[in-house]
Amino acid sequence: MFESLLEARPGPGVQVIAAVLSRDRTCTFPGCAVPAFRCDLDHVRRPSPPGPGATQETTDVGPDELISLCRHHHVVRARHGWRPELAADGTVRWTSPTGHRYVRERLGVAQNRESPVIRS
Repeated sequence: MFESLLEARPGPGVQVIAAVLSRDRTCTFPGCAVPAFRCDLDHVRRPSPPGPGATQETTDVGPDELISLCRHHHVVRARHGWRPELAADGTVRWTSPTGHRYVRERLGVAQNRESPVIRS
């Protein structure tokens, strides 16, 4: 019953969602520990609009294009210009609006390579 509802909705499929949640475990913003299952899925890069004749198959996104962000950090990213980069190993490198870089390791451990961890 619910499978048909999930298949009909736009956005990533159930398998992609499960892969992202399993990889991220928590919000990927440095210092945040909100569990990934309570987070929004956000594109690492803004998706380009589908061209003429695009189908669902050609517009699907994969887990390598999405990260978990709690609602608060989703808004912070959108309003304040934070930029994430997702590495192949699941590490997320964040660049702040001032150019400082922060690294969020794959298993939910926040680390900073250049300046203090941000408190959110």
